[in-house]
Amino acid sequence: RLTGQQQEINNLIQRKNAVEEENARLENEFSNLNQKFKDKSQELKDTEECAQKKEEQNRLVIKNLEEENQGLNTCCADLLNDLEKLRKQEAQWKTEKSGNDDRIK
Repeated sequence: RLTGQQQEINNLIQRKNAVEEENARLENEFSNLNQKFKDKSQELKDTEECAQKKEEQNRLVIKNLEEENQGLNTCCADLLNDLEKLRKQEAQWKTEKSGNDDRIK
């Protein structure tokens, strides 16, 4: 009976050792996965920060381009007004020249 109990104790010790080894392996795996999670979390945070910076840069670029476009539109409108004035002046000069040519004849 004592031998049977000793055998049972030995079996339990072997199972305990196997469970401790498995536990150590799982703890190591958990530690590795936890580190990967932390690394990926930091990578995600960095990526989100980069995306935010890019969005802000894009907003600034768009704002600057819109302001530049508005300035160019104003400049074009001014140039069109100047062109219209010059055409009217040209028509007036042609009329005056025609009148002068008639008087000269």
